[in-house]
Amino acid sequence: MVRLILTFIVNFFILASFWMLVQFVHPLSWPFLQDTFRSLAIPYDVLHITVVLSAAILLVSCALTRTAIMQMFVCWLTGCKRPVGEEADKLEYIMAHVCRCSGIPRQDFKLYVSNMKAYNAFAVGNNHIAVTRPLLYQLAVRPLCGILAHEMGHLVHGDSRIGYMCYVMSWFGNFVIRLYQWIITVLNFLSFIPFAGIFLVPITWFFLLQTYVFHFLLNLPLWFTNQFLSRRDEYAADRYACEIGLGRELYEGLSLLSAGERKQSFWQGFASDHPGTHKRLERIERYLYGNE
Repeated sequence: MVRLILTFIVNFFILASFWMLVQFVHPLSWPFLQDTFRSLAIPYDVLHITVVLSAAILLVSCALTRTAIMQMFVCWLTGCKRPVGEEADKLEYIMAHVCRCSGIPRQDFKLYVSNMKAYNAFAVGNNHIAVTRPLLYQLAVRPLCGILAHEMGHLVHGDSRIGYMCYVMSWFGNFVIRLYQWIITVLNFLSFIPFAGIFLVPITWFFLLQTYVFHFLLNLPLWFTNQFLSRRDEYAADRYACEIGLGRELYEGLSLLSAGERKQSFWQGFASDHPGTHKRLERIERYLYGNE
């Protein structure tokens, strides 16, 4: 929830800055917007337009994340597809076993395969679990059961739902950044026109400075939650796998994946949203032997 609130505040600030700039360049005079404000008894001025539009965009996007269509759309954006053939058979067999251990009906979850090249699995929204093809083909059934149990833990605890809502809200902040980057490119091109650079360089620096600030702000909630919340959620999902009887399978899966991992630098580890694999394995051992 902390990450959700921080992400909302950051993207609200970025969108508000954008709408203020739009109204400075060209005041909004959309009839339907004026009628809406009038019907809600909201003053139609720069401040109220900025606040209402920025908040409405983010709140509506959050509401839409609850729909199955939106969740499937996000899965599609991340390169996920429903499995077919041998991939479907293997995943169905694994998921059926995980669901028997958890006591949750198999039909409550939707499975996907992802074209990402990394060895990874991830949960999306309320009930979507995706496995990358390299992971699906690299690991046998037993360790994959542990990995999927871990992802089920994220769904059961609601971690993936919060992360998914943050991801969707950040679309708008990233859109503003891309728009400003495009404007900077155009201004840099036009600055080669004789005498035009005198006027365009300060404007370019204005957009460039905002882009850097927006980048920093968008990464701030992610950094904060990586350090204080996301790693805790990873441990909790590991524990869930242990509680439903698939801790040894998860331990085996993580051990196999860690064998091919490159050693992270201090800063890579500091920025990562996952604890070090060796730390996760140590804690899983403690779960299994009742020492934690």
